[in-house]
Order: sequence, then structure tokens, then C-alpha cells
Amino acid sequence: MVDVWFTGVPDELAQLLVDARACAETCEAYLAVDPDALHILAAPVAVSQVLVELIDHPPEIVLAAVRLCRELAAAAAAALDAEPDVAAALRRVAASASALLEAAG
Repeated sequence: MVDVWFTGVPDELAQLLVDARACAETCEAYLAVDPDALHILAAPVAVSQVLVELIDHPPEIVLAAVRLCRELAAAAAAALDAEPDVAAALRRVAASASALLEAAG
């Protein structure tokens, strides 16, 4: 069995991937109702969607994407505070990203 970088953080990684997928779905559904929010949501949705694809890459790349996901999601949540469901999904993925980064040290 090959030792991969994320074997020490499986719970945090799994939670981030679940939250990222849910966030992307929530944001895409919201964009169907309010396409003007695209400038706020495009980047966090895109990063959330590619996290799954990056898992087999070197940890430096993955963790950089996780940091970016955290920052973009937090900023988008603040910008869309008036939309509680969307903001909550963005805050969840930002919190999951923070937990993974902390656990990965």
C-alpha cells in the first residue's frame, strides 16, 4: 500500500470534500435564481469543485487550494450574508478547510 499525504487527516479531508460538494451545489442552485451573484460565487464554486481532482497531487498543491478555498468561501459568505443558506454553506466549507489545514499542520 502506498503512503499518501492525507492518511493522517482522513476525517478532516472527508468533511471538507463533503462540505465543498454541498457548497458548490447550494451556490449553483442560488445562481440559477440570482445570476448576478456570479461575480461573488464563481471562484469559490470552482475551487470547491476541483478539490476532489487535486487529492492525488503533492500536498503543497492541495493545501494551497484548500487555503484558497477557505479564503474565497469566507469572503463570499460575508458578501452574501443576506442569503442565509448560501452563506452557511460557504462558512461550512471555510470551517472545514481551516480544520484540514490545522490538522495537516
